[in-house]
Amino acid sequence: MVLELREPSRRTSLCPSEREKKAAGESAIVRPDDAADSLEAFHQRLRDLCENHRECHGPERAGRIRAQAEQALALARELGVLKEPDFTWEEFRTLSTEFRIGTEHMVELDARSGMVGKTTLPPAFGLIPEVVNLPLAEVRPDADRKGFRQAIEFLNATPLEYLARWIACNEVFGDQVKLAAVIRWTDGLVSFGITQPQYHGTPADPREIEGLFLKAGWSRLADPSGHTVFFNHAFGVLAIDAERRNCFVNDGGLQPFDVILCKPDEAMEHFLGIYPE
Repeated sequence: MVLELREPSRRTSLCPSEREKKAAGESAIVRPDDAADSLEAFHQRLRDLCENHRECHGPERAGRIRAQAEQALALARELGVLKEPDFTWEEFRTLSTEFRIGTEHMVELDARSGMVGKTTLPPAFGLIPEVVNLPLAEVRPDADRKGFRQAIEFLNATPLEYLARWIACNEVFGDQVKLAAVIRWTDGLVSFGITQPQYHGTPADPREIEGLFLKAGWSRLADPSGHTVFFNHAFGVLAIDAERRNCFVNDGGLQPFDVILCKPDEAMEHFLGIYPE
C-alpha cells in the first residue's frame, strides 16, 4: 500500500532482536483516506500555530524548519495523522531498497490503487527557490562593482512552504495531492507523507513544455541562473523546475506532477522582472 511504513527489508540475521521479530509481523499503514484534514486546512492550522512562535519565522532557515516541524507534530497528534514507526529514518532510507529516492522524496508506487506515495527526505520538506548572493572570484579591491552575483538556488523548504506548494499544484494543475501523515522517526527527524495519483504519458520535451505553458496563459521569464521559469499572473504563482522529468504529455495535454510552484517574494519579483517598473 502507498506510504506503508513497514520495517525495512533486512539481511537475514541468525539472532534477530525482539524489536525485529515484532516489526516483521506488523505494519503501520498510512492510507490516503486516513487523513483527518485536507492540505488546505492543515496548512491553515499550522500557520496559526506558528504565528506566535518567533522561531517559526526567524532569520535562520534551518531553525524555521525545526520549529515548524515541532508544531506540525503537535497538530498531527491532535488530528490523528501522526505516525511513529519503530525505526529511524536512516534505517528506513537505507534498507527500503524497493523505493526510489529522489532529490526531495522517497517514492513508492502502489500499482493496485494507481497512487504514488512520497515521503519527504528529512531534515528538509522538499525544496524552494530563493534568490541568493554568490561571491565573485578574484574581485580587485579597487573594482567598482559588487563582490557577488545574484542567482536562484534551491534551498530546503519549511513545512509551511511545502504544504503551500502542493495546495497550489492542486489548484493550478488540477492535481489531487493529499497529506496522508506526519511521520516522527525514532531519531527525532520528521517527514511529511503525501499521496498523488500516478500519471502516465510521454516525458515532454522543452519545446512542448514551453508551448503548452504559454498556451495555458503562463509567461516565460528570463532567468540569468538558467532555470526554466514561468509565471501565472492570474494565480500570482511562479513555476520552476518545469523539466521533462517532471512533466508528461498524454491525451489530456500537459500534466506537470513534480514542478515546484511558489509565490515569489519581493527579491524574486525584482530579480526576474515580473512586474517591470
